[in-house]
Amino acid sequence: MGIIRTAVANLDREKKDHYVLVIQAKDMAGQLGGLSGSTTVTITITDINDNPPRFNQKLYQLSMPESAAIGTTVGKVKAEDVDLGQNSEMTYTLKEEDGSDKFSVITDTEAQEGIIILRKPLDFETKRTHSLLLEAVNKHVDPQFENLRSFKDWTSVRVMVKDVNEPPEFISQTNVIDVQEDAHVGSVIGSITARDPDLTNSPIRYTIDRNTDLERIFNVDANTGDITIAKRLDRETAGWHNITVIAMEAGW
Repeated sequence: MGIIRTAVANLDREKKDHYVLVIQAKDMAGQLGGLSGSTTVTITITDINDNPPRFNQKLYQLSMPESAAIGTTVGKVKAEDVDLGQNSEMTYTLKEEDGSDKFSVITDTEAQEGIIILRKPLDFETKRTHSLLLEAVNKHVDPQFENLRSFKDWTSVRVMVKDVNEPPEFISQTNVIDVQEDAHVGSVIGSITARDPDLTNSPIRYTIDRNTDLERIFNVDANTGDITIAKRLDRETAGWHNITVIAMEAGW
């Protein structure tokens, strides 16, 4: 019986995954005149988890509009592992950084990618850049190599928030104004205020939605938001009026 043994201390499947040997057998202890035969032996090197995941890209720069909905995919990251099968499987996690509360990461087990998801709304005016630190770690670590190296790697992600032209916002969404029915036509009975949340802080123009004031009983000053009476009021005819004021950026 012939016994095949390794001639080197360590085999590395990632460098060479198989060997082809020609084995010859001779009778008469190999002396001259003996007969011989040969056979070919193919040795396949099986994989073990001896390599950690590695990010080829140490910094990802992504961008996302501030209007993006929660649950939107911000981007993807990928680490490489030269091992095979389950030995190359990894999990992505988000480490504590200044943007960790705004984002989360899930692992695509098919593509072995980390998918960054938006968890909370973005606001360009409050914060324009978020920095993340992502970790990729092997799921199945071989105990014999666990103390020799770290089976994880990290990459940085910078998410740039893109500005979006946002509509004006009213300081108060609901305003209740009490008016005496004998108030004079043209008198100011109240005022509403809206602001432009964008950095440009564009001037605001106001108008009444006439579908909510068909009789045109009220007017609003386009520049100041002051509401005035355009016709005499009669509590017995109409005890209350519900009107909608629209705020728009000047020039739109």
